[in-house]
Amino acid sequence: MKDPRLVARTMTAQDPSRLGDLWLQYWANGGNADQFEFDAYLHGLSEWDTLELIILSWAIEDLRRRLPMQ
Repeated sequence: MKDPRLVARTMTAQDPSRLGDLWLQYWANGGNADQFEFDAYLHGLSEWDTLELIILSWAIEDLRRRLPMQ
């Protein structure tokens, strides 16, 4: 997968209501960031370690399978 931050940012830009869905899926997969930290990361205001990026990638893939993309 490309940079998961860019993929997530694109997903949420296309449909802002997906931000909550994406965060919830990220959290359900074991992510540690709260919603505020999650949003800050997506907008380049913080950096994450490799494990958090892997978890974000899983969340993106899970969400793509569950929800129809526009």
